[in-house]
Amino acid sequence: MSKASNSPEKKAQSEAEDGGLRPDVAAWGVVLYAGCRAIEIFLEAQSMAAAVGQAVLVEWGSSRLGVNWSNPNVPTTSIVIARRAATGAAIGLGVAGLVFATLVATRAVTLDAVTHLEASILGIGLLTAGLHAWRDELLFHGLTLRALGTSVSSLGRVLACGVTSAGAALGRSDASARSVFVALLLGIVFGALWLRDGGGSGSGGAWQPWAAHTAFQWTVGTLLAGGVLHARLADDVWAGGSAGMLSGTAATIALVPVSVLSLLWTVRRMSPRSAGVG
Repeated sequence: MSKASNSPEKKAQSEAEDGGLRPDVAAWGVVLYAGCRAIEIFLEAQSMAAAVGQAVLVEWGSSRLGVNWSNPNVPTTSIVIARRAATGAAIGLGVAGLVFATLVATRAVTLDAVTHLEASILGIGLLTAGLHAWRDELLFHGLTLRALGTSVSSLGRVLACGVTSAGAALGRSDASARSVFVALLLGIVFGALWLRDGGGSGSGGAWQPWAAHTAFQWTVGTLLAGGVLHARLADDVWAGGSAGMLSGTAATIALVPVSVLSLLWTVRRMSPRSAGVG
């Protein structure tokens, strides 16, 4: 009886919280970020254990702050989830392919095929990419959207996801102006996918951006780094050299139009006219 009588009140309270700014969520996000950094330091020699620990911590914290993988107010089936993840993975592969194609077209990379494929390398690389994407999407984008609610415009929320990603990149020891800008652009792309997947209020929509993030990182960090091809970057600012392709000017040039399209799509989809059309 109490469940039936309280559910409308709880729903109304949840909707009110989703609509307003939540500084408490932002504060807890900072705490979770500090926890992830602590895990990274203490488990520096065990990267896989650190990745698992960070993902579990962020999942535990974000779920208690109202960030869900699927919108709890919309019925979701495993088929729908699989479709969202597949779409996200395709987007992530496409974005990574665009960066790679830019490098190839400008002759900024030398390609060598691996002698034979190692399933263990591909599997571990995919698992690591998935764990890192799990952590980053919930921590930097899911909590950001949850903290902002719907009181901020869709465009503002997507831009905020880019800012939090850039801030996280800025805190890395190997940060550069280009790597931070690339993180900003990718954050915008993944943030737009949160809204596309129904997470405009921070109450869900993680499957598509998580899959896109995973596929992107797996392609750049494993498939093109000895998993399928050895992509040897030119030692210059354009390609990125030893700093990696995401620290080069080519990556920024390739990602700018993708992020702009993401912003335009966000504005168009979330406009009153588009909402009326469905």
